Amino acid sequence: MAETKTVVSGNDDMKKSREEIVFEKAKAAYNEVIKVIGSMYDAVLNKNGGFKYEKAELLRDYDAYLQAALIKVCYISGNFGSAETRFIEDIADYGKLYDGTNLTFFANSADDIKQRLCEKADARLKELPIAFKLSAAIDSGKGIGITKKMLDETVKILFNCKLLSAKSDIKDNSDISSALKGLYAYLISHNVKLK
Repeated sequence: MAETKTVVSGNDDMKKSREEIVFEKAKAAYNEVIKVIGSMYDAVLNKNGGFKYEKAELLRDYDAYLQAALIKVCYISGNFGSAETRFIEDIADYGKLYDGTNLTFFANSADDIKQRLCEKADARLKELPIAFKLSAAIDSGKGIGITKKMLDETVKILFNCKLLSAKSDIKDNSDISSALKGLYAYLISHNVKLK
């Protein structure tokens, strides 16, 4: 049975599960990333007539990357149950890592299946999201902080996924670092300020 917490809203008592609370926080972080990507596109990229990507492509690409990072975190932490797969499936609004595949079917699957799924996620993690590459290009020249905001919110999403399991070690975030290793390396090599 899911752990519940009582939340008071006006005169009504509402019970929310741990999963619902964590997902709401992650969804707020996700919406921030989407807002940043949309604003970046509208303010800078859309004005450049030669830009070859549509906003929807940037959003789908970010979602696929995010789902891959979430799979990696769940695989490393050993928490790949129904709550985690539902989280991964439901967090993305614009795209999926695997079109036509419902990731909730992989909940509590055999280790070899989870390993193959993680290997596919690792392959996707090597393809950095277009939105991060573009924000890095903007930030490397102007230092606006677009990339840092997107990265911070992405880390919040990954961390909230970890919080679904009460047995997660929230002090050890090597799983999150491992999932975002390629992204961090890219940003550092392009002199993007992350602090």
